[in-house]
Amino acid sequence: MLTSENKDKEIKLNNKDEKAYQVLSRIVDSINTGAEVSMTYSNQNYAIFEISKADPGIIIGKHGHTLDAIQYLLNLLVNKEKDRQSHKIYLVDIDGYRKRREESLKKYAKEKAEIAKRKGGTVALYFMNSIERRLVHMALKEDPEVSTYSEGREPYRRVIIKPTSQAETDVNKKDEY
Repeated sequence: MLTSENKDKEIKLNNKDEKAYQVLSRIVDSINTGAEVSMTYSNQNYAIFEISKADPGIIIGKHGHTLDAIQYLLNLLVNKEKDRQSHKIYLVDIDGYRKRREESLKKYAKEKAEIAKRKGGTVALYFMNSIERRLVHMALKEDPEVSTYSEGREPYRRVIIKPTSQAETDVNKKDEY
């Protein structure tokens, strides 16, 4: 049975995890020879694989699209069976990219929310995948001065940030007529 080294403990891979490890290793090796794959976390519902000794730029791609595609393919190939209860989500990361991207998106969202508040109008963000849009919505959820919603069709879907004062004004204008 394959094992993966973690800083604190050794993770034993079950048959499904072993299959995921083999599939991901083949995908990554075809993109970047010499890259290594290790599992850093696993529980019943999901597992995290970390790629090392690879060129991060090639594996990540523009805005993480290549990394997202690798993760999507991995989950598609490993979770082929129709039994939904046995499905497990596999996350793929390289050099802590996903955490850095999350922090970057939160900062970007807050900066754009400040612009929306200052100008008093809506601000449209660039096109994002569903995971990134959710991070933006969550980052601004606690800000009472703005509201967010998504518009468009995949893959051209984006988050719109709207000052709540404008939303209230729009409602009042509807009531006046």
